[in-house]
Amino acid sequence: MNYPNEPRRVLVIQTAFLGDIVLTTTLLRALKRYSPGTELILLTTPVGRSLLEGQCIVDRILVYDKKGADRGPGALLRKIREVRGLRIDTVISPHRSFRSGTVALFSGAGTRIGYGLPHLLPFYNIRLRRQNAAHEVDRILLLLEPFGLKLSEQDRYPFLKTRNSARSKGTIGIAPGSAWGTKQWTEDGYAELIRRLDKNGYRIVLIGSAADRVTTGRIKSSAGVRIDDKTGRTDLVELAELLSGLELLVTNDNGAMQMAQAVNTPIVAIFGPTVPEQGFAPVRPNTLVVENRGLACRPCSAHGPMDCPQGHFLCMKSVTPEAVFKAVETMVHEI
Repeated sequence: MNYPNEPRRVLVIQTAFLGDIVLTTTLLRALKRYSPGTELILLTTPVGRSLLEGQCIVDRILVYDKKGADRGPGALLRKIREVRGLRIDTVISPHRSFRSGTVALFSGAGTRIGYGLPHLLPFYNIRLRRQNAAHEVDRILLLLEPFGLKLSEQDRYPFLKTRNSARSKGTIGIAPGSAWGTKQWTEDGYAELIRRLDKNGYRIVLIGSAADRVTTGRIKSSAGVRIDDKTGRTDLVELAELLSGLELLVTNDNGAMQMAQAVNTPIVAIFGPTVPEQGFAPVRPNTLVVENRGLACRPCSAHGPMDCPQGHFLCMKSVTPEAVFKAVETMVHEI
Protein backbone atom coordinates (compact mmCIF):
# COMPACT_ATOMS: atom_id res chain seq x y z
CA MET A 1 0.00 0.00 0.00
CA ASN A 2 1.46 3.35 -1.03
CA TYR A 3 0.66 6.47 0.89
CA PRO A 4 -0.83 9.01 -1.59
CA ASN A 5 0.68 12.25 -0.24
CA GLU A 6 3.18 13.38 2.37
CA PRO A 7 1.03 14.34 5.39
CA ARG A 8 1.30 17.86 6.73
CA ARG A 9 -0.97 17.71 9.77
CA VAL A 10 -1.78 14.38 11.43
CA LEU A 11 -4.32 13.76 14.18
CA VAL A 12 -3.84 10.62 16.29
CA ILE A 13 -6.89 9.57 18.32
CA GLN A 14 -6.29 7.58 21.50
CA THR A 15 -8.85 8.02 24.28
CA ALA A 16 -8.66 4.55 25.86
CA PHE A 17 -7.07 3.50 29.15
CA LEU A 18 -3.72 4.65 30.54
CA GLY A 19 -1.95 1.50 29.34
CA ASP A 20 -3.24 1.96 25.80
CA ILE A 21 -2.00 5.55 25.79
CA VAL A 22 1.45 4.42 26.93
CA LEU A 23 1.59 1.82 24.14
CA THR A 24 0.60 4.49 21.60
CA THR A 25 3.83 6.37 22.38
CA THR A 26 5.45 3.90 19.97
CA LEU A 27 3.41 5.29 17.08
CA LEU A 28 3.83 8.92 18.13
CA ARG A 29 7.61 8.66 18.48
CA ALA A 30 7.96 6.79 15.19
CA LEU A 31 6.02 9.51 13.36
CA LYS A 32 8.14 12.22 14.94
CA ARG A 33 11.37 10.38 14.14
CA TYR A 34 10.70 9.42 10.55
CA SER A 35 8.46 12.28 9.46
CA PRO A 36 9.83 15.30 11.37
CA GLY A 37 8.14 17.85 9.12
CA THR A 38 4.69 16.58 10.05
CA GLU A 39 2.65 18.54 12.58
CA LEU A 40 1.42 15.91 15.03
CA ILE A 41 -1.71 16.45 17.11
CA LEU A 42 -3.01 14.00 19.71
CA LEU A 43 -6.64 13.73 20.80
CA THR A 44 -6.64 12.02 24.18
CA THR A 45 -8.10 11.99 27.67
CA PRO A 46 -7.15 14.25 30.60
CA VAL A 47 -5.01 11.32 31.81
CA GLY A 48 -3.27 11.18 28.46
CA ARG A 49 -2.53 14.90 28.54
CA SER A 50 -1.14 14.79 32.08
CA LEU A 51 1.17 11.94 31.10
CA LEU A 52 2.39 13.18 27.71
CA GLU A 53 2.34 16.97 27.72
CA GLY A 54 5.97 17.18 28.85
CA GLN A 55 7.25 14.37 26.63
CA CYS A 56 7.81 16.50 23.47
CA ILE A 57 6.49 13.79 21.16
CA VAL A 58 3.51 15.74 19.80
CA ASP A 59 3.08 19.34 18.73
CA ARG A 60 -0.33 19.78 20.30
CA ILE A 61 -2.67 17.86 22.61
CA LEU A 62 -6.45 18.11 22.42
CA VAL A 63 -8.34 16.84 25.45
CA TYR A 64 -11.52 14.83 25.08
CA ASP A 65 -12.91 14.39 28.59
CA LYS A 66 -15.50 11.84 27.47
CA LYS A 67 -16.38 10.77 31.03
CA GLY A 68 -16.58 14.31 32.38
CA ALA A 69 -16.92 17.71 30.76
CA ASP A 70 -17.22 16.27 27.24
CA ARG A 71 -19.81 13.63 28.03
CA GLY A 72 -22.78 13.28 25.68
CA PRO A 73 -23.62 13.87 21.98
CA GLY A 74 -23.53 17.67 22.24
CA ALA A 75 -19.95 17.60 23.48
CA LEU A 76 -19.04 15.16 20.71
CA LEU A 77 -20.32 17.61 18.11
CA ARG A 78 -18.31 20.42 19.71
CA LYS A 79 -15.18 18.27 19.66
CA ILE A 80 -15.73 17.47 15.98
CA ARG A 81 -16.04 21.19 15.19
CA GLU A 82 -12.81 21.83 17.10
CA VAL A 83 -11.01 19.13 15.12
CA ARG A 84 -12.38 20.38 11.78
CA GLY A 85 -11.10 23.85 12.59
CA LEU A 86 -7.54 22.49 12.63
CA ARG A 87 -7.69 21.48 8.94
CA ILE A 88 -6.28 18.01 9.53
CA ASP A 89 -5.26 16.14 6.38
CA THR A 90 -4.68 12.73 8.01
CA VAL A 91 -6.26 10.88 10.94
CA ILE A 92 -4.79 7.76 12.54
CA SER A 93 -6.84 5.98 15.19
CA PRO A 94 -5.47 3.11 17.29
CA HIS A 95 -8.64 3.43 19.36
CA ARG A 96 -11.38 1.13 18.11
CA SER A 97 -14.47 2.84 19.50
CA PHE A 98 -17.50 4.09 17.58
CA ARG A 99 -17.01 7.53 19.14
CA SER A 100 -13.39 7.84 17.95
CA GLY A 101 -14.47 6.62 14.52
CA THR A 102 -17.13 9.32 14.40
CA VAL A 103 -14.56 12.02 15.16
CA ALA A 104 -12.35 10.61 12.40
CA LEU A 105 -15.15 10.44 9.84
CA PHE A 106 -16.23 14.04 10.34
CA SER A 107 -12.74 15.46 10.95
CA GLY A 108 -12.47 16.82 7.43
CA ALA A 109 -9.34 14.75 6.81
CA GLY A 110 -8.98 13.28 3.34
CA THR A 111 -7.03 10.31 4.68
CA ARG A 112 -8.40 8.33 7.62
CA ILE A 113 -6.37 5.31 8.76
CA GLY A 114 -7.84 2.70 11.08
CA TYR A 115 -8.50 -1.00 11.48
CA GLY A 116 -10.60 -2.95 9.02
CA LEU A 117 -12.96 -4.26 11.69
CA PRO A 118 -16.65 -4.60 10.73
CA HIS A 119 -17.93 -1.91 13.09
CA LEU A 120 -15.24 0.53 11.91
CA LEU A 121 -15.63 0.17 8.14
CA PRO A 122 -17.70 3.37 7.64
CA PHE A 123 -15.15 5.56 9.42
CA TYR A 124 -11.84 4.91 7.64
CA ASN A 125 -10.80 4.94 3.98
CA ILE A 126 -7.46 3.21 4.59
CA ARG A 127 -8.11 0.06 6.62
CA LEU A 128 -5.47 -2.26 8.04
CA ARG A 129 -6.11 -5.81 9.14
CA ARG A 130 -5.72 -6.06 12.92
CA GLN A 131 -3.92 -9.31 13.75
CA ASN A 132 -5.28 -10.87 16.94
CA ALA A 133 -2.12 -12.95 17.38
CA ALA A 134 0.23 -9.93 17.22
CA HIS A 135 1.44 -7.86 20.16
CA GLU A 136 -0.55 -4.66 20.68
CA VAL A 137 2.46 -2.45 19.87
CA ASP A 138 2.74 -4.19 16.51
CA ARG A 139 -0.99 -3.76 15.92
CA ILE A 140 -0.61 -0.05 16.69
CA LEU A 141 2.50 0.38 14.53
CA LEU A 142 0.69 -1.40 11.70
CA LEU A 143 -1.25 1.84 11.24
CA LEU A 144 1.98 3.44 9.97
CA GLU A 145 2.26 0.93 7.12
CA PRO A 146 0.79 3.35 4.56
CA PHE A 147 3.68 5.74 5.26
CA GLY A 148 6.22 3.14 4.13
CA LEU A 149 8.38 3.66 7.23
CA LYS A 150 11.18 1.21 8.04
CA LEU A 151 10.81 0.56 11.75
CA SER A 152 13.43 -0.98 14.03
CA GLU A 153 13.09 -3.26 17.06
CA GLN A 154 13.63 -0.23 19.30
CA ASP A 155 10.58 1.42 17.74
CA ARG A 156 8.50 -1.35 19.33
CA TYR A 157 9.37 -0.26 22.87
CA PRO A 158 7.07 2.24 24.60
CA PHE A 159 9.15 5.09 25.99
CA LEU A 160 8.66 7.83 28.56
CA LYS A 161 11.53 10.16 29.39
CA THR A 162 12.23 10.97 33.03
CA ARG A 163 14.80 13.04 34.89
CA ASN A 164 15.87 10.04 36.97
CA SER A 165 19.17 8.45 35.93
CA ALA A 166 19.72 5.85 38.66
CA ARG A 167 17.85 2.90 40.12
CA SER A 168 17.67 2.27 43.85
CA LYS A 169 19.14 -1.18 44.35
CA GLY A 170 17.00 -3.38 46.56
CA THR A 171 13.85 -1.26 46.13
CA ILE A 172 10.85 -3.25 44.87
CA GLY A 173 7.64 -1.58 43.77
CA ILE A 174 4.28 -3.30 44.27
CA ALA A 175 1.34 -2.20 42.10
CA PRO A 176 -1.64 -4.33 43.21
CA GLY A 177 -4.49 -2.37 41.65
CA SER A 178 -6.48 -2.65 38.42
CA ALA A 179 -9.60 -1.17 36.89
CA TRP A 180 -10.76 -4.77 36.36
CA GLY A 181 -11.48 -6.80 39.50
CA THR A 182 -10.24 -10.18 38.32
CA LYS A 183 -6.91 -8.75 37.15
CA GLN A 184 -5.95 -8.18 40.78
CA TRP A 185 -3.86 -10.86 42.43
CA THR A 186 -5.09 -11.71 45.92
CA GLU A 187 -4.40 -9.36 48.82
CA ASP A 188 -3.18 -12.30 50.88
CA GLY A 189 -0.74 -13.18 48.12
CA TYR A 190 0.69 -9.67 48.02
CA ALA A 191 0.92 -9.50 51.82
CA GLU A 192 2.85 -12.77 52.01
CA LEU A 193 5.11 -11.70 49.13
CA ILE A 194 5.90 -8.42 50.91
CA ARG A 195 6.79 -10.28 54.10
CA ARG A 196 9.18 -12.50 52.13
CA LEU A 197 10.74 -9.52 50.38
CA ASP A 198 11.15 -7.67 53.67
CA LYS A 199 12.76 -10.74 55.28
CA ASN A 200 15.28 -10.83 52.44
CA GLY A 201 16.28 -7.20 52.87
CA TYR A 202 14.25 -5.51 50.15
CA ARG A 203 12.67 -2.07 50.59
CA ILE A 204 9.01 -2.08 49.54
CA VAL A 205 7.14 0.76 47.82
CA LEU A 206 3.37 0.48 47.33
CA ILE A 207 2.13 2.12 44.14
CA GLY A 208 -1.38 2.95 43.01
CA SER A 209 -4.00 5.60 42.39
CA ALA A 210 -6.28 7.06 45.03
CA ALA A 211 -8.85 4.44 44.01
CA ASP A 212 -6.44 1.71 45.19
CA ARG A 213 -6.10 3.02 48.75
CA VAL A 214 -8.53 0.55 50.30
CA THR A 215 -6.75 -2.38 48.64
CA THR A 216 -3.24 -1.21 49.48
CA GLY A 217 -4.30 -0.30 53.00
CA ARG A 218 -5.48 -3.86 53.66
CA ILE A 219 -2.32 -5.32 52.09
CA LYS A 220 -0.10 -3.06 54.20
CA SER A 221 -1.99 -3.90 57.38
CA SER A 222 -1.85 -7.63 56.68
CA ALA A 223 1.84 -7.61 55.74
CA GLY A 224 2.77 -6.02 59.05
CA VAL A 225 6.17 -4.75 57.90
CA ARG A 226 7.63 -1.36 57.05
CA ILE A 227 6.35 -0.14 53.66
CA ASP A 228 6.74 3.16 51.82
CA ASP A 229 3.15 3.76 50.74
CA LYS A 230 2.87 6.06 47.71
CA THR A 231 -0.72 5.10 46.89
CA GLY A 232 -2.57 8.14 45.57
CA ARG A 233 0.35 10.43 46.40
CA THR A 234 1.84 10.89 42.92
CA ASP A 235 0.60 12.34 39.68
CA LEU A 236 1.51 10.47 36.50
CA VAL A 237 4.73 12.40 35.89
CA GLU A 238 5.83 11.71 39.47
CA LEU A 239 4.81 8.07 39.07
CA ALA A 240 7.02 7.72 36.00
CA GLU A 241 9.91 9.16 38.00
CA LEU A 242 9.19 6.79 40.89
CA LEU A 243 8.99 3.75 38.61
CA SER A 244 12.23 4.65 36.86
CA GLY A 245 14.04 4.57 40.23
CA LEU A 246 12.95 1.06 41.21
CA GLU A 247 15.10 -2.01 40.87
CA LEU A 248 11.98 -3.95 39.87
CA LEU A 249 8.18 -3.70 39.82
CA VAL A 250 5.77 -6.49 40.80
CA THR A 251 2.41 -5.74 39.26
CA ASN A 252 -0.88 -6.93 37.90
CA ASP A 253 -1.75 -6.40 34.24
CA ASN A 254 -2.45 -2.66 34.61
CA GLY A 255 -1.40 0.84 33.59
CA ALA A 256 1.52 0.92 36.02
CA MET A 257 2.92 -2.15 34.27
CA GLN A 258 2.88 -0.35 30.92
CA MET A 259 4.42 2.77 32.43
CA ALA A 260 7.17 0.67 34.03
CA GLN A 261 8.16 -0.85 30.72
CA ALA A 262 8.11 2.62 29.15
CA VAL A 263 10.80 3.73 31.63
CA ASN A 264 12.63 0.40 31.14
CA THR A 265 12.12 -0.86 34.69
CA PRO A 266 12.34 -4.67 35.05
CA ILE A 267 8.93 -6.23 35.71
CA VAL A 268 7.39 -9.31 37.28
CA ALA A 269 3.84 -9.29 35.91
CA ILE A 270 1.05 -11.45 37.35
CA PHE A 271 -1.53 -12.47 34.75
CA GLY A 272 -4.86 -14.12 35.61
CA PRO A 273 -7.99 -13.72 33.45
CA THR A 274 -5.94 -12.30 30.57
CA VAL A 275 -2.97 -13.97 28.88
CA PRO A 276 0.18 -12.51 27.27
CA GLU A 277 -0.90 -13.93 23.91
CA GLN A 278 -3.64 -11.30 23.79
CA GLY A 279 -0.86 -8.81 23.15
CA PHE A 280 -0.65 -6.65 26.26
CA ALA A 281 2.22 -8.15 28.24
CA PRO A 282 5.36 -5.96 28.30
CA VAL A 283 7.20 -6.22 24.99
CA ARG A 284 10.61 -5.41 26.47
CA PRO A 285 12.75 -8.45 27.32
CA ASN A 286 13.35 -7.53 30.98
CA THR A 287 10.03 -9.04 32.08
CA LEU A 288 8.86 -12.27 33.68
CA VAL A 289 5.17 -13.22 33.57
CA VAL A 290 3.79 -15.38 36.38
CA GLU A 291 0.59 -17.23 35.47
CA ASN A 292 -1.24 -20.55 35.68
CA ARG A 293 -1.09 -21.83 32.12
CA GLY A 294 -3.04 -25.00 32.93
CA LEU A 295 -6.51 -23.45 33.18
CA ALA A 296 -8.83 -24.01 30.23
CA CYS A 297 -10.96 -21.00 31.23
CA ARG A 298 -8.16 -18.53 30.48
CA PRO A 299 -8.56 -16.01 28.96
CA CYS A 300 -12.13 -15.35 30.00
CA SER A 301 -12.43 -11.97 28.26
CA ALA A 302 -10.48 -9.24 26.52
CA HIS A 303 -10.00 -7.18 29.69
CA GLY A 304 -10.81 -9.46 32.61
CA PRO A 305 -14.29 -9.12 34.14
CA MET A 306 -14.98 -7.68 37.56
CA ASP A 307 -15.92 -11.13 38.91
CA CYS A 308 -14.83 -14.63 37.93
CA PRO A 309 -17.42 -16.12 35.48
CA GLN A 310 -16.72 -19.59 36.92
CA GLY A 311 -16.91 -18.46 40.52
CA HIS A 312 -13.57 -20.02 41.54
CA PHE A 313 -11.02 -17.33 40.57
CA LEU A 314 -8.35 -20.01 40.22
CA CYS A 315 -6.40 -17.99 37.68
CA MET A 316 -5.24 -15.76 40.53
CA LYS A 317 -5.79 -17.88 43.64
CA SER A 318 -3.51 -20.59 42.23
CA VAL A 319 -0.62 -18.14 41.75
CA THR A 320 1.47 -18.62 44.88
CA PRO A 321 3.65 -16.10 46.74
CA GLU A 322 6.47 -18.63 46.33
CA ALA A 323 6.19 -18.48 42.54
CA VAL A 324 6.15 -14.67 42.48
CA PHE A 325 9.06 -14.40 44.93
CA LYS A 326 11.08 -16.86 42.83
CA ALA A 327 10.41 -14.71 39.76
CA VAL A 328 11.58 -11.60 41.64
CA GLU A 329 14.81 -13.32 42.70
CA THR A 330 15.40 -14.54 39.14
CA MET A 331 14.93 -11.05 37.71
CA VAL A 332 17.08 -9.35 40.36
CA HIS A 333 19.93 -11.75 39.67
CA GLU A 334 19.68 -11.03 35.92
CA ILE A 335 19.69 -7.24 36.29
